[in-house]
Amino acid sequence: MTTAKPMLMFVHGLLSTPLDFSDQVAAMPDDLQGTAPWLRGARPGAKGETFDLVSAAADLAMTIELSGAPRTTCFGVGEGALVCLEIASSRPELPVDLVLVGPALAASAGARTQRRLTSLVPRRMLAARGVDKRRALDGLAEIADADLWGRVSELRSRVLLLVGEKDRAARAAAEAFTARATAADVRTCVVPGAGASPHTQRPQESNAALYDFIGVTPRR
Repeated sequence: MTTAKPMLMFVHGLLSTPLDFSDQVAAMPDDLQGTAPWLRGARPGAKGETFDLVSAAADLAMTIELSGAPRTTCFGVGEGALVCLEIASSRPELPVDLVLVGPALAASAGARTQRRLTSLVPRRMLAARGVDKRRALDGLAEIADADLWGRVSELRSRVLLLVGEKDRAARAAAEAFTARATAADVRTCVVPGAGASPHTQRPQESNAALYDFIGVTPRR
């Protein structure tokens, strides 16, 4: 019987798509199985779906269970980072490690600000990036009622916080996260020269940190 490989799950935010992880997927070695699913309610054109944090996390937790992977690393960006935190918090029995980019843990304030800014962006501009403006605004409204700070202290996972050198807000959030997550194994990687999206702005450095955290060698 063949043993399933460890899994790397890429979880996009509401203003991004699975394609944003193309540099990470290209570097993923054969030691891992990978998946980059759409969040429920975020895919343009999907009918009868709306985004909510709990349901999105439940969907991905089921994917993890069905994969048979002995361990899964969830790489979450923006609101995707919140979904990853929800998975780890609500399903502590799952063998899950977290890599988080820009976890907006003060979600109520952050999502409201993001929603106001997103409302000013032309619909066609977002559509060109594969983002449905209405779905993104609805999802950000839902996240505005979430606040995961209280659950961070309960985390038992291994966590890598990937932050850009130029992203002061993310660096401050990483310090606060580390101080609160006293029961977790948390480390922070500050990516030189990067801003709010280190995995796309400095993919080589971000990949080195990601795959070192997992314990495998990335493709060159």
